[in-house]
Order: sequence, then structure tokens, then C-alpha cells
Amino acid sequence: MIKRLKDRLYFLKHWYADIFLYPKSKLTLENSLDYDAYWKEKRGGDSARLSSWQLARAMIISHVLKNTSKPSVGDIGCGDGAILQYIDKKVSLGRIKGYDTSELILEKMRVLGIETAVFDINNEGSWEIVTPMDYYLLLEILEHIPNSEKFLNEVYSKSSKGVFFSTPNSGYFTYRLRLLFGKFPKQWVTFPNEHLRFWTATDIKWWLKALGYSDYKIFYYKGIPFLNKIWPALFAAAFVVFLPKNVSIK
Repeated sequence: MIKRLKDRLYFLKHWYADIFLYPKSKLTLENSLDYDAYWKEKRGGDSARLSSWQLARAMIISHVLKNTSKPSVGDIGCGDGAILQYIDKKVSLGRIKGYDTSELILEKMRVLGIETAVFDINNEGSWEIVTPMDYYLLLEILEHIPNSEKFLNEVYSKSSKGVFFSTPNSGYFTYRLRLLFGKFPKQWVTFPNEHLRFWTATDIKWWLKALGYSDYKIFYYKGIPFLNKIWPALFAAAFVVFLPKNVSIK
């Protein structure tokens, strides 16, 4: 009973903040684009620790890949590699490669034995270093760049079996209420230029169709339990999209 009450109070606190408050940032304008500083701020220097949001995404991907045999997986914007490690434990992956711009975090991944590559998603000239893999992960990446369409198509062309990407649901009820009260939906935590693109559940379907992707699967997660299954467009906080390539969706 007490735990249930604490859980409800926790959700109410976060919903209130999402609707009425502005985020607080400890980073200055001078280092707001320093991803080493970003990771120190985000995790305090700790590595390979899954947040509840990362765990939800990792569980979805692991479920889709559960019947595959040693698939190779590349993770662009891999961060500390926690998601790759989780999926590897559940699925038993083949080749694993993480791409990120932070040397600090990539060094920690190399210590764990994960292949890495320094990668700047905002530099189109560096996209050519993306090597062919069975699957690619673009988790919480596309909303951070202006040319999301071009980058998604580029990575899709390098995958032999498909691409997973995730993004917040800008149609989530707290964002709608926030806009009703005169504030733009809060979708950044550490620095204001985190998110450049925004999609609702309806938008993402139209966007994929416009890009020529007709075969896809959308997995909704987080938000309000139970209601996020009945009315995900309003009550699911985010979604993972799987774009298969030469494989069936189950």
C-alpha cells in the first residue's frame, strides 16, 4: 500500500514538472556541446548503468531479436554501452560496435571489450565510417539532428536486416497540457539545443510513409500504465520503431 502510494506521488511529481516547470541545467553555454561534460553531468562518470527508459528500449529490441542467431549490431550514439550489453546478455550477439562522439565514454566501452568508433552525427562527412551490420540502433538520436531523414536512410542502407530507432512522443498528454498552459513541450534536460525535431505518434506514421517505409512496427512504452496500451498516442511517453529489411515482423 505504501509503495503504491509512493509510486503515485512520484508520477504526480514528474507530471507536474513536465507540465508547469522549466528544466534546470548546471552546464554553461560554453560547454553545452561538450559531450564529455554531458556524460559527466548525466551519469556522474559511471558507465554501463541502464536507466528505466533505456531498459524499456533494450527489452523491446531484445524481444524482437530473440530468435536471431548471433546478429551483428551497431549502436550509433551508444553512450556507455549499457543497452548493447543488456541485449548481448539476452540475445547473444555477434559483432558489436558502438559509435559516439565522446572519447571519455568510448574509452570505458573499449575496456569492456566493445568495438568503438569516434563518430560525429552532425558531420555528414563522417557518416561513411558506418560499416555494414545486420542491425543498427538509433536510440534517441534522430530528434537531435536537423537532417534526420537523410541520416536514417544512410544507416538503413548499411543494415542488412533492419534499423531500430526511438524518439519521445510529442503528443504525450503532459506535453499537450503544457502547451495549453502557454509553454512549449519540455523535451530537454541538460541543455536547450538537445532536441531539434519532434514527432507525435501520428506524425511518425506519416513521416515514415513519406520516406517510403511501408513495412514497420511501432512499440509504445513508458507513460501511464494500461492507458498507454489503449490510447498510446496520448498516454505513451515514447516509442521504438523497427524498420525491417528482408526479415518478417512478428
